[in-house]
Amino acid sequence: MRRRIRMLGVVCGLAGLLAACAAPSSRYYSLAQAPTAVAADESRPTGRTAPYGVYVQVLGIPAESNRSQLLVRDPAQSPAVEVLNQSLWAAPLIDQIQAVLASRVSARLGAPDVQRLPTLVGRPLRQMQVRVTRFDLVWGREADLAAVWTDREPGASDPRICQARIRVPAAEGVAALVDAQRRAVRVLADLMARQGAPAQPGSPDAGVDAQAGCT
Repeated sequence: MRRRIRMLGVVCGLAGLLAACAAPSSRYYSLAQAPTAVAADESRPTGRTAPYGVYVQVLGIPAESNRSQLLVRDPAQSPAVEVLNQSLWAAPLIDQIQAVLASRVSARLGAPDVQRLPTLVGRPLRQMQVRVTRFDLVWGREADLAAVWTDREPGASDPRICQARIRVPAAEGVAALVDAQRRAVRVLADLMARQGAPAQPGSPDAGVDAQAGCT
């Protein structure tokens, strides 16, 4: 009987040790704003109503970012790239970027998003195809986003070709990095709606380091 008790104690001790060493729970992050923030931000009058629908498509993102885990860069460490296995995207990153861009461009242009309203397919269409070429989270420093896109307006024979690079400062921590990249994607959408024109003084993204242009 005593041997059984000792064995039971050893088993219980091992179970407690394994529980203590269990991997920390995962946290999930999204590029989408909270619904209340979206409503407040996108309800601001833009002074325009487009006579066409808009179609935004993200063709690709950097291969190293196309994963469920967040990838961060830390120039002070070697190797400088770290995959955060317990910090995960809530949905495929390319889908999140497309959802944010489509929603915000639609709101900024005053044009319905035909992907959400398929009954509008027959109306004139402005098409934007985007390729994200940089999606960096730099630890304790910034979110760095770069993209190229084509913008074909209804009736145009050739599309505009545009590009942008956006840097948003970020404090320490994963949540701060995600928030900075969330802001960078919103700034990209604003640039797309303005055909790469710089922000007006006093606009929410005026303090962000954003360089863009179209040809």
